[in-house]
Order: sequence, then C-alpha cells, then structure tokens
Amino acid sequence: MANSLSLRLSSLRLIDVMAIATAPAVVVFISSNIVNVGNLAFNMIFSRWMGPELFGDLALVLTIKLALLGVIGAVQMAVSQVVAGATGSDSDQTHQALAQLSRRLFVALWLLLPIFATLLWKTEFSASIGLGSPYLLLILLVSMPFAAPLSILRGAVFGLQNTGRIVLSANLEMGVRLLGAAVAWQAGLGIEGVVLAICLSIVAGWAALLGVLPTPKTRSAGQRPIAKIVAISAFPFAVLQLAQVLALDGDIFLVSSLLPSEQAGFVAALSLFQRIQFFACFALASILLPSVVAATRTGGSILQAAAPVAILYLAVAFPFLIGVELWPNTLIDVLVGSEFQDAASGLRPAALAAVAFTMSFLLATFLAALGDYRGIWTTAGVAVLQLALIAQFAAKPGASFVDLVQLKAVCQGALCLCLLLYSVVRVRRHLTGCKP
Repeated sequence: MANSLSLRLSSLRLIDVMAIATAPAVVVFISSNIVNVGNLAFNMIFSRWMGPELFGDLALVLTIKLALLGVIGAVQMAVSQVVAGATGSDSDQTHQALAQLSRRLFVALWLLLPIFATLLWKTEFSASIGLGSPYLLLILLVSMPFAAPLSILRGAVFGLQNTGRIVLSANLEMGVRLLGAAVAWQAGLGIEGVVLAICLSIVAGWAALLGVLPTPKTRSAGQRPIAKIVAISAFPFAVLQLAQVLALDGDIFLVSSLLPSEQAGFVAALSLFQRIQFFACFALASILLPSVVAATRTGGSILQAAAPVAILYLAVAFPFLIGVELWPNTLIDVLVGSEFQDAASGLRPAALAAVAFTMSFLLATFLAALGDYRGIWTTAGVAVLQLALIAQFAAKPGASFVDLVQLKAVCQGALCLCLLLYSVVRVRRHLTGCKP
C-alpha cells in the first residue's frame, strides 16, 4: 500500500515537472536563449576578427536592422494579440485574412524596393552616419520584403502558442546568420558578405513558417477589417519596439559622430552585453501578451498567466548582474576580446540599464495586454529624453563613454520604478473591477 502510494506521488511529481518543462513560456525561453548563445558567439567571433573600428560599423548595421525589424515586429505583437483573442468561427476568417495580408505585403515591398534603394544611394545616407561601405544598407534592404511577412507568421504562431514552429524558425535564423557570416568572412567577402548572411537568415526564418497560415484566397471578405485592426493594434507596439532600439542602442549613433572611434567601439561592446540580457527575455514578451489577453478573455487569472514570465525574467537578471559585478574584466575579455578591456569600466551601469529596461519592456507589454498603453508611451518618452541628455553630455569637452552609460542607467532605473508602481495599482484595479 505504501509502495503504491509512493509510486503515485512520484508519477504525479513527474507529470508536474513535465508540464512545467513543456509550458510554452519555458520552451520559448529555452529556445530564445539558445538563439542568444548563437548571437553571443557571432559577436565574440566578429569582434575579434574585425577589431573595434570595423566591428563598430557592423554594430551600427545591426542596430539599424534591429530598428527596422523592431518596427515591423510590432505587427507580430499585434497579430498575436488578434489571434489569441479570436474564437470560434472568427478564428478561420482571421487566419485567412492574415494570409492575404502577408501575401500583399510581400508583393508591395518588392515593388517598393527599387525606390528605397535609389533614395539610399542618392542621399548618401551610409556616409552621413559614418558607415565605411555604401553597400551595407543596400544589402540589408533586400531582406525587408521577407521581414514583414515573417512578422505576421510569427505573430500567428505565438498567438496559437505553436512552440514547435516558434523554435524552428528562431533557431534556423540564428544558425544561418552565424554559419553563413563565418563562411562569408573566411571566403574573403568582407563585412558585405557578413551583412548578406544576416539577410539570408531572415529569409530562412520566414521559410520555416510557410504553411502556418492557409493559402490565401483571391478574395477574402475579412482581409480589410483585419488589416485595419492589425495596423491600429501595431502602432503602440511599433512605438515600444522603437523605444527599445533608442533606449539600448541609440547612443551608438551619437558616439559615432561625437566621440573618438575607439570609444564608439567600446559603446558597441557594451551594447552587445545589453542586447544579450534583453534578448534573453525578449521572447517572453511575445508569450506574455497572448497569455494575458487569453486570460482576460476567459476570465482567468492574469497574475497566474504572467507568473512564469516574471520568474524566468528574474532567473536571467540576477545571474547576469552577479556575473557583471564579480567578473567584469573577464566577461569583456571572453565576449569581445582584450582590445576592449577599457570598456569594462562601463559594464556595471550598462548591465543595470539593460536589466531595468527589460523589466520596463515586459511591464509595458503586460499593461498593453490589459488594454492600457500608458506604459508604452512612458517608455518611449523616457527613451527620447535619454537620447537628448546623452547628446548634450557627449558634446561637452572631455566627455567619456562611461558618463553616457551611467546616465542611461539612471534614466532606465527611474522608468522601471515608475512602471512597476503603476502596474501594481493597475492590477489592483483590475482585480477589484475598477476602471483605470
């Protein structure tokens, strides 16, 4: 009898462990961190192969890519919100409408591509922002017709919580980027070949999600209203994504023109650490949004829906801060090389800024899932204010990159505290049924 009871308890514990291990938030978290390790390896390799100045160019291209994908990625957030909220017969119509929208965006962006390329070339935009090669942004531009449909497809799989496709797309994209860029560099194709591999990785991520949505019909009655809903819903998320780029990477643009090139390389290295921490948790926002939307729709607990994301965020933030505090020089040496050792003096404030902003990003997403976009507007406002303050400080004689990173940490810490306090108030109102 005792043995039978023990076996039952052991079986139940195993089931509970398996349920936790296969929960969408945990699976996506693990997958995103495998991708993060791949991105880390990418930066470790190319910071050494290229050196501070050329790596600064690559960091600038990656920042522009993140800005473009961030704005387009707002569509992903909006689509996941729409898909998670659709029920019954509305679900099939929603999927058909999204398939039609994806096809139209793909065709439209290919038609617009020559116009955008001509504008880039004629305005000499690359030279104006300090890029050594005029071809880098033109190469990056070719990936945009794939990036927009990719955001719709990823939004659909996140809304459906189809973790298999989420994992496949993200890891295939990372693999093509890492291996393709290494092969291109070793083949003597230079930084242009590396950027081409980055573009091909976007195509690979898109190809992995083909078939998620049904084949679009020639006519779809639901296409126009869905397109309008997605466009309206995407706007605040586009603002949030743009705020993320400005808050974490905006200073790269400023130091490239206001500080010596070596210090610009140090800022690029510190931005790498910030991106590592942020993107370790970024996918959690994509799970948090549909989970809280679904809980609100079904009358479930929003705190229970958000709890796994909060726990996983803390599981990343605390070890990250401890590592930076105990081994700053070692981390710099391992991740970007001994040429960047002077950047270690700015690693602590850079880490604090990243951890604070990541929490603000998740809180703003949580509030948006409740229909409250004040967190997004506040995050964007602080990002703009932060850049304005950094520009003023950087223009002063004797300005150092460490001063700028410390200023960033202060701005992001204040933002995080404000959003945390407001979120507590907002949750209380939600639980008591009061209007915000």
